[in-house]
Amino acid sequence: MRRVNRQRLCPVCEKHDWCLVAEDGSAAICARVSDGSTKRVGDAGWLHQLRPGAIPRPPRRVEAAARPAVDCEKLMQQYRERISRRQVAMLARALGVSAASLDRLSVGWDGEAFAFPMRDADGQVIGIRRRFSSGKKVCVPGSRNGLFIPEGLTGKGVLVICEGPTDCAAALDLGFEAIGRPNCNSKVRMTVRYAGGREAIVVADNDVVGIAGARILADALTARGSRVRVVVPPAGVKDLRDWARQGLTAGGLINAQ
Repeated sequence: MRRVNRQRLCPVCEKHDWCLVAEDGSAAICARVSDGSTKRVGDAGWLHQLRPGAIPRPPRRVEAAARPAVDCEKLMQQYRERISRRQVAMLARALGVSAASLDRLSVGWDGEAFAFPMRDADGQVIGIRRRFSSGKKVCVPGSRNGLFIPEGLTGKGVLVICEGPTDCAAALDLGFEAIGRPNCNSKVRMTVRYAGGREAIVVADNDVVGIAGARILADALTARGSRVRVVVPPAGVKDLRDWARQGLTAGGLINAQ
């Protein structure tokens, strides 16, 4: 997808900024308009399936449901106490990352699934993501999306920004300072605030939405003074963790185009 401009307006809201449009005009991610049936794509907006030249339906305001309060910090302490070294090692083998990196991400066990804390830009736990053995991922009800921020970051050097805790673990294994976003289009402002102007590499998942989301984040980071590169895994490689399992090195990521 490409960013709209003054010559090519968004077909949904007819504005010239923020939104994205597919090359063939078949779809758009509009940052402003939802008609109540469109899919939210993180902070980027709503995904509209369009025919070239189609006129979208009028927007309809959708009120967000109130969320119950939950003490995520306390829950994660409990989940950390429940997890065994054997469970961490088994998850590490299944994912192809190190147990040490999973520990830095404070992985826990809630009795049914692995649990990863999500933090705000100040490091406070505001949400919890559950990961089942099947690979299914859901959030603890009442928690909020945030960043996967490992322990032991120094704030120096290049910051690798990727999707999810397991890609973040792969980046840690490569020797980088790294954080993970909950998905490719969410928590742009929070990520920018955390980065604080550091040089960054944004690693996209190798799909249309992932690449579009990475570019939106890169634009926001650049606007706040960061030197940023967007890196996409080579053809046939899904994401950073998959790439690392196929032999990616730290130098390979630094030099990737």
